Amino acid sequence: MSVYSALSPVAAAVFTALNVAALTAIAPGGVCDDVAQSTAYPFVLFEVHESTVHGMGTKPGLGQLPAIDLRVHVFSQFEGYSEAQAVIAKAIQLLVDPPTVSGFASWAIFHDETVNLGDQIVAGKKVKELVALFRLYVEEGAAGTGGGWAQSGWSQP
Repeated sequence: MSVYSALSPVAAAVFTALNVAALTAIAPGGVCDDVAQSTAYPFVLFEVHESTVHGMGTKPGLGQLPAIDLRVHVFSQFEGYSEAQAVIAKAIQLLVDPPTVSGFASWAIFHDETVNLGDQIVAGKKVKELVALFRLYVEEGAAGTGGGWAQSGWSQP
């Protein structure tokens, strides 16, 4: 099976990993990749972007490995940051292990940083926004196989 982009399967896997009671209990607005006008606060918005790591990969002649930049945003109307910080902490905890990505072996996820974007205006309302930045590496193959590097003994620190 040849898949030209990992974005759709990764987005589905991230939604599945984050859309659980442990997170939605503290973020009643839910988890989405598109914000509805009537969304409650706090809520989690995620976005995925794909790039490649050239010179790496297991497919002969291809020489690249899909690298997914994942951004997880938390929007809160609470006056301070404690509510948004609790929600982003739970999202980070839920993504400590790479999610199972259909059609791909997901074998590494890294939380690089969390950025405080401060006060923002969303749908005419002042909100606090925190963004957790991740990198997820996947390779084409059976989900859960761990891929070439994982099978060769590579592991994240």
